[in-house]
Amino acid sequence: MIRIRGHFAPSIAHVALAALVVTACSTSGSPSPSSDATVSTPGSSAPRESAEPAESVAASTPAPSVDTSVIDAWRANATPHRGMDGQQFEYECPAGGEPDTVWGTDVYTDDSSVCTAAVHVGLITLEEGGTVTIEIRPGEDSYESSERNGIETSPYPAWGGSFVVVDD
Repeated sequence: MIRIRGHFAPSIAHVALAALVVTACSTSGSPSPSSDATVSTPGSSAPRESAEPAESVAASTPAPSVDTSVIDAWRANATPHRGMDGQQFEYECPAGGEPDTVWGTDVYTDDSSVCTAAVHVGLITLEEGGTVTIEIRPGEDSYESSERNGIETSPYPAWGGSFVVVDD
């Protein structure tokens, strides 16, 4: 065990730093980092190569990228088509979708997520996505809630526009 100022080293970082200093001083006479230094961790008899502190390694690891186009597609609703009753529109729902808010069952408020409503109906899945066709309908006096295919919808009172998912 290594003692630093009368105390046992509380972390692997301290042990690694002490090993680097001792190795560097014994080989070159001055404290400088050595790439071939090894250190044994407490409770382990196997030497381990020293490395940068965990903070530096974690900071250099790039964060996973998020495809915002997938998120945007799954948030898309039918409000731009309000009043176009009877007309049909296609929506592309990319694979790997995240569910968004839906009000209604079978007939949905036009501000509901079209892609999530299609999962609720059972035409596509979040994992695989797909192309969805909707038909615009007038508003309803009320919208019922339900749970299907892992999607829970919410109830809503009267609303000015609706859509249904068309099963081609």
